[in-house]
Amino acid sequence: MEDSQYVKLKPEFHGFAKKIKTPENFDLLMYAIEENYKNNDSNKIYKITDMKTKKIIKNQDDYEILTFENYSEKEIKLLINIVDKPPEYQEESNHMCFKSNLIIPEKKELTEEEKIKQSIRELVQSKLKTLEKSIIEDISKKMDLNPPNVHKGIKCSNCGMENIVGIRYKCTVCPNYNLCEICEANIDHDEDHVLLKIRDPILSEKNLEQKISDSIILPEIDFKAEPEILELKRSNMIDVKTIYLTNTTNKIWKKNTSFVCVKEKSNLIGKDAIFDGEVKPGDYTNVEIVYDNMENINKSQKEFYSSFILLDENKKQIGKMKTFKIKMN
Repeated sequence: MEDSQYVKLKPEFHGFAKKIKTPENFDLLMYAIEENYKNNDSNKIYKITDMKTKKIIKNQDDYEILTFENYSEKEIKLLINIVDKPPEYQEESNHMCFKSNLIIPEKKELTEEEKIKQSIRELVQSKLKTLEKSIIEDISKKMDLNPPNVHKGIKCSNCGMENIVGIRYKCTVCPNYNLCEICEANIDHDEDHVLLKIRDPILSEKNLEQKISDSIILPEIDFKAEPEILELKRSNMIDVKTIYLTNTTNKIWKKNTSFVCVKEKSNLIGKDAIFDGEVKPGDYTNVEIVYDNMENINKSQKEFYSSFILLDENKKQIGKMKTFKIKMN
């Protein structure tokens, strides 16, 4: 077993997950469990389950198989439960029960049979590592003949790899979050987040926006309207003001979208404006608001304002109502 290997204990009962350095044997594993999750009920025992294979780990033999099967893994995940003691339970032959006053077992001298078993395990692990290294070298040679795609300027958000090589995974929820192939396979990102699998970096950059829109429904964002204050002259019979509208939503504003004055929310009424072309997300357009009959404005009125809403081609409101303050000169 490698020194850098760890065991992650995940309790199903109340408690926090713990990550510990892999114990040398089953007794030390049980001691670590007891230290982190006290079981003072003599009628209950610990149940340890390998989350990968769903096998129950009950004794040293099970533990040896577990560590052998996961020799190349950096982390072994074990699910810990405290369950009722079964009727057939015998404390002498079953290590699933643990007392709160447990003392760390002393290291015992291995028997000849145990030494042989340990030597065989070490030999097999050494052979497997050699084979693994050979396979990796062969794959690397083939990759040199067929170089993988390089996503230039894209960094893995987990391991920090600059210019991700191979398949790139981009989160459609987290801003600027990318994973390389290795990290995507070995870390648990939010399961509710959609990851885009991007093979071709050139194609991906070209069609990324379309892929995102096909994969998820983005929330609509309110649009911008500028300026917020309009200056009009009392002396003019008709005055025209230009409003700049920026499409910060995720939809195209089609032809015949209209900017409509809400008369109930205005004390100075401007005429409605209708778009003569479409406006894509991120683009802007300008509309002209016409104010007429200026000579009939109440001269004692000090504050003026006009409220407008944006309606799509189906007369459905886009974003929030915009209210413009009007400075009368």
